[in-house]
Amino acid sequence: MPADTLIQDLITAWLGNLEHEGKSRHTIAAYRRAVEHFVHWNAEVIGAPSDVGKIIPRDVRDWKAWQQATEKAAPATVNQRLAGLSGFYAWARQAGHVDDDPTQGISTLRLPPREPQALSAADLRRLLREAKAAGARDYALVEMLAGTGLRVGELLALEVGDVEINERSGKVTVRRGKREGYREVPLTRDVRKALEGYLAEHPEPDNPEAPLWWGTRGPLSHRSSVMRALKRIAGRAEIEDVSPHALRHTFATRYLDANPGDLRGLARLLGHAALNTVMIYTEPDMHDLADRLERMERGGSAW
Repeated sequence: MPADTLIQDLITAWLGNLEHEGKSRHTIAAYRRAVEHFVHWNAEVIGAPSDVGKIIPRDVRDWKAWQQATEKAAPATVNQRLAGLSGFYAWARQAGHVDDDPTQGISTLRLPPREPQALSAADLRRLLREAKAAGARDYALVEMLAGTGLRVGELLALEVGDVEINERSGKVTVRRGKREGYREVPLTRDVRKALEGYLAEHPEPDNPEAPLWWGTRGPLSHRSSVMRALKRIAGRAEIEDVSPHALRHTFATRYLDANPGDLRGLARLLGHAALNTVMIYTEPDMHDLADRLERMERGGSAW
């Protein structure tokens, strides 16, 4: 059987195995493109036969370098292709089709730090408006996430007694945060008012041990409940990719905008033990960097 026919048969068998494992269509299609990209490069660019058993680590390293230098592929694309080829060889070796895995030891490319996905002020306002129109619970839930930066797990673990609301102040107590951390987060006026409106409708507002968040079928206990609520509200506000994590980023970004350089205060509010964890919120995006370079040029005539 010709080598190119054999490798296509192996790719088909491997993809069938991925489908049996429950991999998504998107993942399977991406992995197919990755391996076929390598096969094409191997046959057309360096003129080597498509024999999976004869591939050596040098071939994989040269393929990786060719994507960077010649094809100008994005680092994420190169890494995805490497992951696909690695998955193929892991399966082929386990199935006895090859003796060695030439992808072992081939490192992926280092990606730039992912910028926090914070909502703009306009998007946050639209989201809050739609949340308020949806009902007292949804409004309080979004105000709490955006106004305290709580993780979704911390939010769902709250009990009625964890919320303290006074005339001019208030706080929420996180009793078991990440790594069993305990912290208290002040509540702004907007968050307090939203919570007061929700607690007026709460089924057990006088029971400090009652779960804080309720739905039509009882207490909310799963992240999916919060995700569905946010998706529904964001859809009405015509905003994409709104999640509890995005609202946590939004809270952190807004805090530093109002309190530049206060990483220690932000770390305490977010429940981070180390300051370097919150450094990501100080990373400028490309628009910020472009503005800074322009200011440098305008003020750099002395050079």
